[in-house]
Amino acid sequence: MARRSPREARFFGVWTAVWLGVFLVVGLLRLGDFSVQWPVLLVPVIWALLALRPRRRPRGAPEDRPHDRRRDRPRGWEVLPAARTDTVERPAVTDPGDGTWAP
Repeated sequence: MARRSPREARFFGVWTAVWLGVFLVVGLLRLGDFSVQWPVLLVPVIWALLALRPRRRPRGAPEDRPHDRRRDRPRGWEVLPAARTDTVERPAVTDPGDGTWAP
């Protein structure tokens, strides 16, 4: 999954803060005591302020370099050499490189 641009990240952060605020207000009006529990509404306000903070574009942003398929792969996923595993009783047999399989 590609990284979001700073503009997209800001938009989704504010979007989430707004919906969190809506759900909290509805929950407070329906189930809670607004005069006592109003400080909980500071959570989406702080969330929105954090989402609106200035962000720098990461080094080597996708717009600055050509597309590289290797970067789309999750880290830790490496291409493994060919291995043969027939059964649990028989250990894996690898190709020695000369085109013949070792017994």
